[in-house]
This record gives sequence, C-alpha cells and structure tokens, in this order.
Amino acid sequence: MARKPTLTVVENLDGEEEIDHAMPPASVVPAVRSPARSPAPDLTGKPKLWFVSGPGRSGKTTYLRWVAEQASNRGGDYALAAMDPANRSLKNYVEDVAEPPTNDAAAVTKWLEGLVEQVLREKITTLVDCGGGDTALYRLVSAVPSLADDIVTAGVAPVAIYLLGPRTDDLAVLTTFERAGFQPAATALVLNVGLADPTVEREASFSRVRRHSTYRAAIDRGAVELWMPWLDRAVVGDIEAKRVSFVQARDAVSPEGRTVAPLGPFNRARIRLWLDAMATEMAPITSWLP
Repeated sequence: MARKPTLTVVENLDGEEEIDHAMPPASVVPAVRSPARSPAPDLTGKPKLWFVSGPGRSGKTTYLRWVAEQASNRGGDYALAAMDPANRSLKNYVEDVAEPPTNDAAAVTKWLEGLVEQVLREKITTLVDCGGGDTALYRLVSAVPSLADDIVTAGVAPVAIYLLGPRTDDLAVLTTFERAGFQPAATALVLNVGLADPTVEREASFSRVRRHSTYRAAIDRGAVELWMPWLDRAVVGDIEAKRVSFVQARDAVSPEGRTVAPLGPFNRARIRLWLDAMATEMAPITSWLP
C-alpha cells in the first residue's frame, strides 16, 4: 500500500491585516527615538543595568536564573532585583534578590528610581526582573523619556531583554517601550521555543511575531534576535520543585546544607543538552553578561 505523502503546511500571511499590540499609556509623552546602532555592541568591562521584560510565564525567571548561574561561574559581580507585583519567584533560586517592600504601583516606581540611581552612582551591574504585570519601568520611562540615554551618560550600559512566545500579543511590552523611546543599543529579543508547539519548526511557530512591524523595526535599529532552546516542561517543573540550579540538576549535586534526590539520567542528559544549547544561542551577547 502506498504511503500518503507528509505535507508541511506553511501559512501564507501576505496581505493579512496586522493587529496593534501595546499597553495603555500611563501619560502622554513624546516618543524619543534613538538613532540606529550596530547589533550586539561589545559591553566588555562595562557596568550594566539589565531590564528583563515580557508577558507572564514567558520564561523570564528561567532566563534570569541561567544568566545568574553563568555570571557566578564567570566570577561576575552583580546584583538582582525583582518587581513583579504578583510573582517574585526569583528569590526561590537565587540569594539576595532586592525587592520593593510593597506592590503599590507608585511606590514601586519610586523604588525603581532609587535603584537606578544607586546603580548609576555605584556602577553595580544589576539584573532587574520587571515581571509580567509590572508597570514601574513604563511609568519611569514615561516620566523620563530619555532614561536609556541618561543611563549611558552616567557610565552604565542599559540592556533591554524581551522574552517572547509565539503569540503576537506577547509583543505588547516591546511595542510600548519602543514607542516610548526606550531603545537601548543593547536590546535582545529572546524567542522562547519552550512556549511553542514542539512538533512545529521554530521559524514557523514564530512567523507572525517575526513578521510584525514592531519586531522588524526593533531588529532594523539593531536589536539582536536570540532563541531560547526548548526544555521539557516536566524537567523544568522537577528542577523548580527541588529548588536546585541547572548545573546542580545536571550533575546530580545537592545544594549546600540540603539533601535532594537527583534527577534520572535521561533528564540530566536533557538539562546538559539544554545548557549547551543555551551557551551556543546566547553567544552573541556574551559580553552583556555580568
């Protein structure tokens, strides 16, 4: 019996009306657009201020955990902060995470302003998890549209990291900040393959996002496109439940002062492959890491 041919369906998006995605404005401010810059600027030796944004459950905490582990392995000196009003889970995996003492929007914005001032004053490389429901950074950008340039003038390199899934709705945060003029030269658009259908090629899964005018405009001005590799969600859940680092999970090592049952050999192999893939995919921004 002849076998039916396998068909690869490629969706034709030519001519389709594009839907706008953006958060409602906090106030009416003129957009301050930065000139086009070269992609992947070299930030070696510079203090950096990272702002990691994206919708809820887009992989921000997982990504920041990986960055923190890489920084620790490199002997990097850095600080961490988390501002999500509903979920500040980063502290479950990394020590000494700074957090605002309240969820009040105005108070958190004031806290963020103080944090930025401290970073600029003391030149401390800092990673800020802006969270899926946070509006503090947007409020600060609305009040100070030249924020990115002001950070540069103070001798610190601003870094904008956007975690994105395959839904065009996930572009809302990027759209909002790009329109507000917050356009650091060091901007990365991280496409999280773990949020897509694993049976579909990643380029097909993210075709709508990558064709969107907001995304294309960010790439055209110098933003770097990165892919966050797929990791089985059951493995991620097991690591989170055990409160271990990726390296500890890979090497079957318990955290100091605790005894944790190791993952099975196949899951450890999956983590090893994921860590290797992350190192490869994030290589273009190695100099941005603490």
